[in-house]
Amino acid sequence: MSATSIHMILHDLALADPEHPALIHGDGIISRGRLDAWSDAIADHLAAAGVLAGSIVALQFETSPTLIATAVGVLKLGAAYSVMDQEWSVQRLRRIDEVLGGAFSVAGPGRVSGCFRHEIELPVFDEPFVFADSAREAAPVEGGDVATIFFTSGSTGEPKAVLSTHDATVRLFVGEQRLAYFDDQTVMPHLGSSAWDALPFEVWGPLLNGGVSVLRKHRALAPEELRREITDRGVNSVFFTTSLFHVLVDEDASAFDDLRVVYVGGEELSSAHVARFLARHPGIPLFNGYGPAESTCFALVHRVTSDDTRGAIPLGRPVPRTGVHILDGERECGPDEVGELCVSGDGVSPGYLGDEVSTAAKFVQVLIGGRRLRIYRTGDYGAKTADGVFTFAGRRDRELKIRGNRIDAGQIERTASAFDGVAQCAVVPLLGPSRRPESIALAVVPAGNHFDEGSLKNTLRNSLPPGWAPDIVVRLTAFPLTGNGKLDTVALHAAAAKVMSAHGDSDASDPVGAAFAEVLGGAHVDPEASLFDLGGTSLSAVRLCRALSRVTGLSVPASVVISHPSVSMMRAWIAEQPVTVPPVSADAAGPAASSPLTGMQSAFLFQHLDGNDAQNHAQLAWRVSGPLDVDRFAEALQDVQHRHSYLQGRYAFADRATWNRAERPITIEYLEAPTEESALPLLQSTLDTPFSLFEGNVWRAVLCRLKEREQHLLGVSVHHIAFDGWSVRILVEDVAEAYRARCAGCEPRFAHAATVPSAVYAETERVRSLAKLAKQREYWATELAGIPAGPAPWITPTLCADSGVKRIDVPLTAAEADLVGRRAIGSGLLARFIAALGETLVDVTGAEDVTIGIPISQRSTPALQDTVACLINMMCVRLRTDGAGDATAHAAGAVQAALRNSDLSIAEVARAAGQTGQTLYQVIAAVQDSPAAQLQLGDCAVDPIDLPYQHLAAPLFVELIAEDGVASGVQVAYDSALVTASTAGRVSAGVIARLLDTEGTAHGSEG
Repeated sequence: MSATSIHMILHDLALADPEHPALIHGDGIISRGRLDAWSDAIADHLAAAGVLAGSIVALQFETSPTLIATAVGVLKLGAAYSVMDQEWSVQRLRRIDEVLGGAFSVAGPGRVSGCFRHEIELPVFDEPFVFADSAREAAPVEGGDVATIFFTSGSTGEPKAVLSTHDATVRLFVGEQRLAYFDDQTVMPHLGSSAWDALPFEVWGPLLNGGVSVLRKHRALAPEELRREITDRGVNSVFFTTSLFHVLVDEDASAFDDLRVVYVGGEELSSAHVARFLARHPGIPLFNGYGPAESTCFALVHRVTSDDTRGAIPLGRPVPRTGVHILDGERECGPDEVGELCVSGDGVSPGYLGDEVSTAAKFVQVLIGGRRLRIYRTGDYGAKTADGVFTFAGRRDRELKIRGNRIDAGQIERTASAFDGVAQCAVVPLLGPSRRPESIALAVVPAGNHFDEGSLKNTLRNSLPPGWAPDIVVRLTAFPLTGNGKLDTVALHAAAAKVMSAHGDSDASDPVGAAFAEVLGGAHVDPEASLFDLGGTSLSAVRLCRALSRVTGLSVPASVVISHPSVSMMRAWIAEQPVTVPPVSADAAGPAASSPLTGMQSAFLFQHLDGNDAQNHAQLAWRVSGPLDVDRFAEALQDVQHRHSYLQGRYAFADRATWNRAERPITIEYLEAPTEESALPLLQSTLDTPFSLFEGNVWRAVLCRLKEREQHLLGVSVHHIAFDGWSVRILVEDVAEAYRARCAGCEPRFAHAATVPSAVYAETERVRSLAKLAKQREYWATELAGIPAGPAPWITPTLCADSGVKRIDVPLTAAEADLVGRRAIGSGLLARFIAALGETLVDVTGAEDVTIGIPISQRSTPALQDTVACLINMMCVRLRTDGAGDATAHAAGAVQAALRNSDLSIAEVARAAGQTGQTLYQVIAAVQDSPAAQLQLGDCAVDPIDLPYQHLAAPLFVELIAEDGVASGVQVAYDSALVTASTAGRVSAGVIARLLDTEGTAHGSEG
């Protein structure tokens, strides 16, 4: 038997001093001797139940002394333990039983789950345990034998069992080269999940050195709790996930006072947070650790100094009995050369239990330095400096995501390289305020003196897919290189940033001009030109509101931008504004328990009185192919639920319509179906199930597993009272981040702080206060006077046998989209679309007085940008046709006038026009230009499913689909019980023809 097995080291320490504390749990202390004797008793009970050397035992206990004693007892039998997280679902536990091949499971009295084929109920043992000078006869164990199994919460939906040996743990904590500050004085809390490799670090680490592990049931740790652990339990050594470390530094850096050492790991460490920590605690050693579960705890560790905060924090040097290598394929990279981080040595896992394919792919034999080593390929990239310090370089992935577009940087570079006059080029992602890539520059080293930048930009725009052309070209005399001749990407980004900064300095004294330039793509803006003459759209106007708010500190309503569409006009309006109170932030608003609703939300709540308003559901769906971790995905949804208050609110009528704080979790429905064809009706039916807003049931997710392996359909339904088109991107990105974090075993780090409802309401009211609402009421009273009563001419009740919502989709070719864009310059895409629809309705129905409803965004300030909420309004545009004049110009004027008076809710507009109780419009038109969003779920391929409309808010719904101001098609949805297929077909064909200014209806369909 190896003297370095976990349980034998613990037994030897018990022999040396049986009364020395080993575990602290609440007010109880478990000594070394008691833990050893307790584990003997458990081992006897398990042996009698059939556990043998080589068995695998699943432990179903919460973090407690019983869990640790049982784990030691399992090890004494020569078996391996695997801790089951108490929050794992029955479905996941049953699948784990399959992966483990029918392993034993142990739980406390009355706590067996019924998910495992061989379950053992552990009794409550009589105490005190009698410590013996010699351990029970243990099964032979070698250092390379498996001690524990971690089930990854990575990007695998199928639970992946990572095997970890005794050596993998012991190497870190035993011997002269063990990790620093682990000794018999160590008192460390167990903060991480016991199911993950936090347990070896936070429990076995202290115990194997004769120290103490403090067991905590709850993983979260606030600053005041950390202080209590230090004061009351004697905690002096702590391991924090990076996210938790950042939070504690942000909230109260003094909470670390009196600690002896701090270890951090799990994610990339923030230099700014490290600098603040070291400034407060220069005498507390701070270690940054890196290592996947496949190498147990850490493979690299670095003691961080203040010098490290000038750049990215290094990963450090290999831990004992561990090799780390930077490889390009099987070639070892030179100093500072980026390659894949690969790990060898005693910490490397034997592989994945029951998954030979993944084991063969990730654990390989490679010849390094004349020796053939078994390595684990991490998939991460980094470099090693000349003095042996490893650094992190992320993932070597040339695909970028900019403004919702997936962009291949390599293809851009190849296209630019073929242009005459380009010697070298490289794509440089430019980060926005969110620290995510928001635009791209192309760094170019010209060939000779005849480089034509304008021609290059035109070539790229014409040769690349829409949205791929770089926003700016940065000329450099030479590319920066590393010492070994490779492109120095860090220096290249710095050079590009310097040029960009110089480019932006010209607008530094003119923040208004800078805001216009930002929205219009970075070009210099004629101060007298209209936003819409320069190619701006309605979405551009909303973006401009936020950009102006950010640079001026004012809340700028969309109606003001429409009324003041040039730089000069906007400067004049800003100069007239008094100093205002800053926007209400989430923090300033505090955790208010209730908040009034906006006008549109109130309307949605009124429609919900009978609980049967399925037409107000927003629905999304995706096809998910690959290893989806269902449990981590469920955790991610709960994270998003907790983050966005409107999704977890209870809505009610008191003196007015209100949102009220509630703690109800999201509803997740699990379905099964043999094929996608059979699954879609089930998915749709479940998504259509009515919500109960009064009880806090606001949204649901539906996950349908198909018979084919690793295939799912995912659907999300959200009531419109909490959701709009802009919210889609926020929801999707937050779900992706939460899933990534949960798969990594850490808390999500969202890009923005979500605003609470009271702050949202306060900000929307503040924006309204800047508008001239009285004049707007006068406008609508006049504009909507005498609108036609009764059904619109295009509404003809039908006897369609297959009644329901039907849809006609007409895509545009790239050439047609370009033509639509060019012809919209001056009037704007929305105005041209409304003109085309209005003319078409006149032509199709003979109506000469048409009122169209248009949804518009109310996210005009930065404070309203990143919240999942219903921040829309409906706007009326009335088109009266007499056959004379330019119809497009007339529509453009009507749209602009409506936008200038768009701060009143649609209910207020109706009251102003004396139309309370009457429908103002029976056709809705929208330019669907909300930011695109691609759901990313680890290694899964995720493709959107275009769900058919089930309900419409008006008999006829016409959409112009656009992205970044470029039209891509027209959709006409209609209620076939009220609108004939012929009418809908003529509408779709007519809109397309008028957008293109063509004769005929080649694109149209009559049903």
